[in-house]
Amino acid sequence: MNAWLFLTKKEFRLGLPSFLMVLIFFSGIIAGGVFAGNQFGFEDEFMSIALAIVLGLHTLFLVVYLYYSLNAERRRLHLWLHTPMSIAGLLASKLFTGVVYMLSTFIISIILAIQSFKNTFSFVHQESLFNSIGSTSVIVLIAALFMGSVFLLFWSVYLTFSQKWNDFISFLLTVVLIFVSVWAYAGLLDIPFLQALTNWGAIHAGDIFIGFEMSYIEDSFDIQTMEEATVFYIGHFVRDIFFAVIMFIAACWIIERKVEV
Repeated sequence: MNAWLFLTKKEFRLGLPSFLMVLIFFSGIIAGGVFAGNQFGFEDEFMSIALAIVLGLHTLFLVVYLYYSLNAERRRLHLWLHTPMSIAGLLASKLFTGVVYMLSTFIISIILAIQSFKNTFSFVHQESLFNSIGSTSVIVLIAALFMGSVFLLFWSVYLTFSQKWNDFISFLLTVVLIFVSVWAYAGLLDIPFLQALTNWGAIHAGDIFIGFEMSYIEDSFDIQTMEEATVFYIGHFVRDIFFAVIMFIAACWIIERKVEV
């Protein structure tokens, strides 16, 4: 345990440049929203759009972080893979630090988004607004973990290919495999048996704000909110987490058994 904590502390230092780059990028998006809002006179509206983009981009946070961290390790792969710790421990350390860094920016973004959305969409019921933000937060975080596991799996596949072919050919083969896997996974989700297994634990989130409709009537604008009752299934979240764990285990197995240094 002490060895893993030491490794994780080291990983925080290794991944700090990646975190700072993402932080600067997110800050740039928000600053762009503020600038555009001041230019066009819609400060709250542009700020809300910028924050919505930042929240959505958090689904790719772990992918960017893991790419940077693992690419740095690849330069000394023989040392990294020959450490006494298991591959699972090494990758778990990277995932953990990535999640901590992601939560630090995500929580700040959520706080800013709540305040901005309340100012922008003051005509939206507060319950609907909080339902929307809460549901979005859960979906984004689970999607980020899922995408991180997907990246680890295909990174391990890429390393395996690179044992036999050059980097360009290995990259092309990995991309082809990604498209085939996406097609197969989409088909798997459409199987009625799997849908029956995962459509349980319904959560009625209530009315969620999905947009608004604007009309011009008698020299004035009429704005109507678009809300719909939404149901989320715990089974869908469990399914995504299950597949994420399977992909993580598969990535560990591939690196441990197939990658030679």
